[in-house]
Amino acid sequence: MKASSLPPAPAEEDTLLIKKYVLHVVLLDVLERDMRTMDTLSLKMPELYIRGLSIIQDQAMTRLTSIRQAMKVHGIRIYEENRTTQGIQTLYLCRGYQRRFFMLWPYIKAETISELSRYLGISLT
Repeated sequence: MKASSLPPAPAEEDTLLIKKYVLHVVLLDVLERDMRTMDTLSLKMPELYIRGLSIIQDQAMTRLTSIRQAMKVHGIRIYEENRTTQGIQTLYLCRGYQRRFFMLWPYIKAETISELSRYLGISLT
């Protein structure tokens, strides 16, 4: 097989899609947990807060769907995700190449907060 007939090796753009995918999955998990927690608190208007988070959840799900579509176009398929006490490891295929992507929890938390603040329209500066 000629080298020119090989599919292109994974690029930084491909890794960025994996990162965005993992962060959106975590963000959706956080939103779901927070919505369940709010329902158990003695708040005056929990329905309003839950509805606000639900709107953000819908936006994040729409974004996750577009990330998945982009992954498909790029020939990326995640086949395993492991959450450990250190972080999240994602194993994936990118145009036939096996790859591993790992993020530590402190980084995941900071990036998730940043992403959620964008959805909320809140500046962290």
